[in-house]
Amino acid sequence: MTETRVPIDLRRRPDARLQVSRLAAELFWRDGVSATRGDDIAAAAGIATRTLWRYFRSKEACVEPVLAESGRRFMSVLAAWPLDVSIEDFLEAARIPGPVTYTEDDLHASRMIRLGFDEPVLRSAWLMVCDDAERECARIFGERLGQDATSREVQQIAASVSGAVRVLNDSLSVDFVDRGIKPDGQDVLYALARAVRDGSNGRVGPAL
Repeated sequence: MTETRVPIDLRRRPDARLQVSRLAAELFWRDGVSATRGDDIAAAAGIATRTLWRYFRSKEACVEPVLAESGRRFMSVLAAWPLDVSIEDFLEAARIPGPVTYTEDDLHASRMIRLGFDEPVLRSAWLMVCDDAERECARIFGERLGQDATSREVQQIAASVSGAVRVLNDSLSVDFVDRGIKPDGQDVLYALARAVRDGSNGRVGPAL
C-alpha cells in the first residue's frame, strides 16, 4: 500500500489535482483498477474520501489531470506557433536530437493509456481528456484560419487532427510500456506535422 503522505491541500495548491492524479496512477498501475478504491486514493493523498469526491467525479477520473498534463505540451506548441512559419519549420526549430525524454508524468500517462486498452473505464477517462484537447485545437485552428472555433470546417479539422494525435499517443504508449521503446524526437515531430497537414487537407500547416 502507498504510504500516507502529507495531506494534499486541494483548496489552495494549484497543482493539487495533479498531485492526487499521480498517486491514483501509481495505485492503478501497481494494484489494478478494480482493486483500487476511492478510499485508497484518498488515504494516499492524506485527505478524506468525501473530499476526493468533491474534486473528482469517480476514481477513474482521478487520472485525467496526469493524462491532460502529458497532452498539454502539444497544445502549448500549437498555441505558440507563429503565423508566418510553417508547422514543419516551427517544430524543427524546437527539436532536440535523439530519443524523446519521458517525464514522470509521461510515464504515468503512458501507463494509464496502455491500461485503458484492457480497462474501458480508464479508456473513457483518456477519451474525455482527448475531447478537451479537441476543443482547444478548434480554438487554435479557428484563430489561424480566421474562422469561429464552432464553424463546421474548423470542428472537422480539429477532430481529425486531435484524432490522429490520439492514435499516435496510443501507439507510443504501447511501444514504451510493453517494449521499452522511446521514439526519436524527429519522428514524433514529423508525425505531428503530418497530422496537422493531413487532418486539415493542407489548410493548416503552411506559413501565412
